[in-house]
Amino acid sequence: MRILVIAPEQLPVPAIIGGSVETCIDQVFRRLAKRGHRVTVISRAHSRLPQTEITSGGRIRHIRISANNKESYIRRAVRAIHAQIYDVIQVENRPTFIQSVRKQFPKTPLVLSLHSLTFMSRLSRNRGNHILRLVNSTMTVSRSITSTMKRRHPAYKHKFFTNHQGVDTRQFHPHNSFVRARLRREWSVSGTTNILFVGRTVPMKGLHTLIKAIARLPKARKPLRLIVAGASWPGRKNNSSYLRRVILLAKRLHVRLTFTGYIPPARIQRVYQLADIFVCPTQYREGVPLVNSEAMASGIPVVASRRGGIPEAIQHEFNGLLVSDCNNPAAFAHAINRILGNRTLARRLTINGRKRVVKNFSWNATAKRLEKRYRSIQR
Repeated sequence: MRILVIAPEQLPVPAIIGGSVETCIDQVFRRLAKRGHRVTVISRAHSRLPQTEITSGGRIRHIRISANNKESYIRRAVRAIHAQIYDVIQVENRPTFIQSVRKQFPKTPLVLSLHSLTFMSRLSRNRGNHILRLVNSTMTVSRSITSTMKRRHPAYKHKFFTNHQGVDTRQFHPHNSFVRARLRREWSVSGTTNILFVGRTVPMKGLHTLIKAIARLPKARKPLRLIVAGASWPGRKNNSSYLRRVILLAKRLHVRLTFTGYIPPARIQRVYQLADIFVCPTQYREGVPLVNSEAMASGIPVVASRRGGIPEAIQHEFNGLLVSDCNNPAAFAHAINRILGNRTLARRLTINGRKRVVKNFSWNATAKRLEKRYRSIQR
């Protein structure tokens, strides 16, 4: 098949400066290219990448667009490929791009991929219905998103399907104790029990709740340390007003804090090896966050909010602990303390977490499910 993928206007593909959507595009469509398909990927221009590029043995063509806003981005994107012929087109997480793409390609099978509810929820119900009428299929990354969208747009519920994102389990895997000890020395986080947060440092990710939770934990022989890997936006420096408030909060509550800043995707797997426990205290309905699956694949026990699609990857008490009252620091403190105080529980969650990711959340499986959907809408 000849496949066109239109990424959001904010970050480049491949995900050299991060982004879960861009990571997904890179991982899935490289695998589809290996399966014999020809792929064109349109994404944002970046100074470290050429404007056009051929990769994957000639099977992936990248076109990178410079634009100041969504409107000029999609206008230039459509102009760049207006004379081409494709067997299927996929628009990633930008429902407002659909009308422009459908106008240029009136008969080509068109897929809208939704990684969250954010952008559809900003539209009126009528406009959402209009967009869904124009597409042949709408893919979501969690059953939670699919269920919500079907309730909101019942006339188009037959067009929705769920395709969970994957993890590269060769990149994310447990390291032996010698490697972990060396990495901890390199990062100056030895001699402490390390609690890891990976993600954007913005209020909806719940970092402030995690700091308050750690302050509630009982004193232990080993001091506790919170390691924060991330920035307010991929590639940015940590200088937001929210982060300044978080640092002051940690000082006031005497929580030991280590910031790694933004970590490029190629190096993020090393950060997981610094952790004794991983916590995802998100405050909003996400899909199935990649960070939880990455932590489980890396052999780290996970505590996470029971929000959105998170329970689709984490079964409470089996391969992680879920916190229902996700804005309550005491609830997170209780879950964290259970793992820190019970090695048997921690080991069970760790073993089951890795097994579950390997079995159910591989990028190869994600790519095969998408390929099957493409074939079904071409009939």
